[in-house]
Amino acid sequence: RKPMREERRLEHYSSLDRILLVGEGNFSFSSALASTFGCAHNIVATSLDSKEKVLRVYDSAGISLLNLETRGAL
Repeated sequence: RKPMREERRLEHYSSLDRILLVGEGNFSFSSALASTFGCAHNIVATSLDSKEKVLRVYDSAGISLLNLETRGAL
């Protein structure tokens, strides 16, 4: 049995929810959720573009993706 985690919220989103984000651009929104929650195990963020294209098109995407990956996003 997993210990209960403290709920953290950002607007309508809760750290206890399972969150699917479809069509992220630079992944800044999903990264902000992960930072607020302290982890990203409950977040799946997708993009229509390849990772290579996202990194090429959006200057801040690398930092956002690194934040998501280190916090456990899928």
